[in-house]
Amino acid sequence: MTRIKLIATDVDGTFLNQQRTYNHNRFAAQLNRLSSAGIRFVVASGNHLGHLKDVFAPTPQVQTFVAENGGLIVDHNRTLAEAQLPLPVVREVVQAILADQTLRPRLLRLSGAHGTYLNRQDRSLDEASQDYFFNNLVRVDDLTQVNDTIYKINGEWPNDSIQTIAAKLNAHFPGLINATASGFGSIDIVAPHMNKAVGLTQLAATWHITPAEIAAFGDNDNDREMLAHVGLGVAMRNGTDSVKEVADLITPHDNNHEGVLDVIDTILADQG
Repeated sequence: MTRIKLIATDVDGTFLNQQRTYNHNRFAAQLNRLSSAGIRFVVASGNHLGHLKDVFAPTPQVQTFVAENGGLIVDHNRTLAEAQLPLPVVREVVQAILADQTLRPRLLRLSGAHGTYLNRQDRSLDEASQDYFFNNLVRVDDLTQVNDTIYKINGEWPNDSIQTIAAKLNAHFPGLINATASGFGSIDIVAPHMNKAVGLTQLAATWHITPAEIAAFGDNDNDREMLAHVGLGVAMRNGTDSVKEVADLITPHDNNHEGVLDVIDTILADQG
């Protein structure tokens, strides 16, 4: 195996367990070992940056994030790259989705540089989860009037329909967006050329690291490109079949049993 110089991981369903936490002490020790071995650690997630910083606050050594499914890359609070959805495209997509009963979600959000925007009257079926994932909610009267840098449109649909809806969205807006199921009844809509693989590759290039020198972990459809693109793509045992199909390795244990941390230990031993 090519020497691994960078490890990237998705968060929910991958690094975090069902209680939305992780083994802080074990991971902090691993970060020290990774640093000594010259291996960088990166979070690659569909979530917005503020939420990711909250998640990894117990291990402040984590300072590099590929957020918004690749739309925002930040290293030690410095923005290295961002890929926004043009506001005319945002408005076109929002209007079309809300007007089409076959595409209309339970609710729609815009993830922007200065907030996550939500129609004032909309309510999530799981307000507690919404408050967990979005610590920067801004309620507005009309999503088409939001004026901000928008990285992503995010919607809630029935969980058993998200792959079908994502395919319909991509067919409805060819060349304008990339819609991908991110799990938990959620679909992320980003710029057409953007995904985690693109964002992670951009980041790695700044460190002169090739895709072959990257190991990446994921569990859902928005991780497919990333796992297929890197030297060691690791699917979670609890991941979707479509992610497992492109992976080089499936974790022996799932996200509730520290599957990512176990494989990191194996990488450290192999690279030692």
